Amino acid sequence: MKKITIYDRHHDKNEHQILEIYIDETGNLVFEGYDIGDSVEKYWGDSDYEYWLSIKPEHVPTVLLNLIKECFDKNLFKNDSEFRNWLEKQGIPSEFQSWV
Repeated sequence: MKKITIYDRHHDKNEHQILEIYIDETGNLVFEGYDIGDSVEKYWGDSDYEYWLSIKPEHVPTVLLNLIKECFDKNLFKNDSEFRNWLEKQGIPSEFQSWV
């Protein structure tokens, strides 16, 4: 199972937040987070907090398509060429076809 780190933040020596994502063995998209520090203890009464958000396999394509749409809406990708370049940089194979 390959995990991708969304963020790994050190706010100071007493604050640390990690959020990772992965696809589990049943196809769920899982967000796994871990926060540690004084602010966590102040809020939760313990210095560490772990959490998980799971999205069922049948909903993962909808999540993916909406995230890609938002990337284009926010101009993170201005066109499909930029998206193809991003795929290449990530080492994600793709196939492009065109017709004029």
